[in-house]
Amino acid sequence: MQERRALQNIPIFAQLSPPQLELVMRALDRRAYRAGEDIFVQGGAADGLIIVETGEAVLFRTEADGDQTPLATIRAGQFVNEEALFTEAVQSATLRAAQPVTVCKLTRSALTRLLNEQPDLGGAFGLGDGSAAESISPQFAEQREDEEILVQTRRHWWSFARRAWLLLLLMIAMWVGAYLLEAQVLSLALLGMSLIAPGAALLYFFLEWRNDAVIVTDQRIIRVNRTILTMVRQVTQIGLESVHEINFEFPSYDPFARLFRYGQVIVKTAGAQGNLELDFMPNPAQFQKLIIEDRGYFESRKAQRHHKIVRAELQRWLAGEADDDDIAARSIESDEPPKPIRGSNGYLSSRIEMSNGDIVYRKHVSVWAQHIFIPLVIILVSLASLALSAALLNPDLRLIAMPIAFVVLLVGCLAYYWMDWDWRNDLYIISDDTITLVHKRPFFLQSLRDQILVERIDNVESVSRGILAALMRYGNVRMSLVGADEPKMFHRVARPQEIQQEISRRQHNKAARRAKFDAMQQRQILDEYLEAANGGGKHPNSIAARGMVSSAVSDNSLAHAPETGAILPASSPDRNRPPRLPRKILRAAPETPAARPAISDQSSARRPKRFRAPGSGQT
Repeated sequence: MQERRALQNIPIFAQLSPPQLELVMRALDRRAYRAGEDIFVQGGAADGLIIVETGEAVLFRTEADGDQTPLATIRAGQFVNEEALFTEAVQSATLRAAQPVTVCKLTRSALTRLLNEQPDLGGAFGLGDGSAAESISPQFAEQREDEEILVQTRRHWWSFARRAWLLLLLMIAMWVGAYLLEAQVLSLALLGMSLIAPGAALLYFFLEWRNDAVIVTDQRIIRVNRTILTMVRQVTQIGLESVHEINFEFPSYDPFARLFRYGQVIVKTAGAQGNLELDFMPNPAQFQKLIIEDRGYFESRKAQRHHKIVRAELQRWLAGEADDDDIAARSIESDEPPKPIRGSNGYLSSRIEMSNGDIVYRKHVSVWAQHIFIPLVIILVSLASLALSAALLNPDLRLIAMPIAFVVLLVGCLAYYWMDWDWRNDLYIISDDTITLVHKRPFFLQSLRDQILVERIDNVESVSRGILAALMRYGNVRMSLVGADEPKMFHRVARPQEIQQEISRRQHNKAARRAKFDAMQQRQILDEYLEAANGGGKHPNSIAARGMVSSAVSDNSLAHAPETGAILPASSPDRNRPPRLPRKILRAAPETPAARPAISDQSSARRPKRFRAPGSGQT
């Protein structure tokens, strides 16, 4: 009842009916915290709504000088982070339990699954007729919130039929034989065998064909391969920015390829390891055309987003909302070392979230169990030997047996320490800009640290093989890099698909941050140029300086700084360097209507057409 009242007090849940509230309550995750424990930490990812069920918690902000500023006291029945249900956000403060606290958490992913399973909840949440709900309700597990599916298809139906026709003939022959047999028992037995053998094989091949999928979105290409018999799940994805070439061919050895219009599509990237081969693709020429149009559409939207960010930064500059000191302050990172905020309480945590937003992964706990098994057996055997020696052996034999048992115990403890330390210090660290692979050995025998830039990753693939891997949910993550001969690997990590999506999300966010940074650079370059034009005087807040560009910004265009003749102050460290120019996203104002660029707004960008492959269906 207390949970129900707390939910009804939240505006977005106020219009829900009792059955709908019950569905939301089932999606809540209840957690208990001791006094002094942090429920979430400033700087961490905000991934959902927090409702305090019992107890009391304090919300405070840590300032740059280390002082803690109290913001509010959150008591039973109150909530925070409502906006995090629908958008990615960062915690701007820390929530700490002032006394033993029980909280209920509704994560953004749980709400997404709920809206996907219960579409009628969209109207109750105020999302209208479902159009808004589509933006947070993915059609496949790896879909991003701002991602639109252009085509979702399977391999051509002939990839199933080429295996099925012989089994169908065998089944029909067995039915005819059963009909011709006079003995009823043999006839029934033959009918049963026709269903068990060819029928089961037909069902298996059909499920194998239906399990696989190829998805093209407005941001990337995804291939999902599943094998039921060997319990293999392989997900490969390539961002459209990594696609350099698309080829297709009809196999010359297959006479049915041209007849049924299927072939092989090869998506090439900068690195040969990242190429993606799609066999039995229906309508390969049309599929190739779709990806080419999608690639062009992606680049045009990227340029338009960049242009809008630049315009927004310049509008803020003209309004005097930020100055050079603000820009410099944004570029300075905190020197405070990151601290674990989640996943660090457990001794065998394989995923640890850090306060700076990084995520640290270890190998699956089964790797730890496999490594320490033999040392643990040695320790137990040596302890048993010591106990038996002390209880059963005479003093003369005890003098020999007990030192040997002590030596074996020491060796077992050393081996246990070695194996545990080795597992604990083999780390995979995912940050906003880099991915770091750390491999260490005790006593400084080995320390390898391999760091990869996120933008160098061409292709990310997650693979889970075998029944044990499927049951324990572990596998490998493979990253193909631009210009590298060998891929980088995360070996035997827990939930490889989630790690793959985390890397993909960091790549996506990196592009957005780069556009924001370029926009700030544009503003700073224009600032320096106008300062030089004014004779070195400070101008960001002057009316004259704003008037020089306000009309250009309002007209959706800006003139470039001249390539030569720029004057820099004598104190400038860049005086002897070539002048930095704005990128061509800020285009010069056209002199005539005919010279004006064709793309001036996102709505004018040509969206690639969708298509549905004949006979392939939608997954």
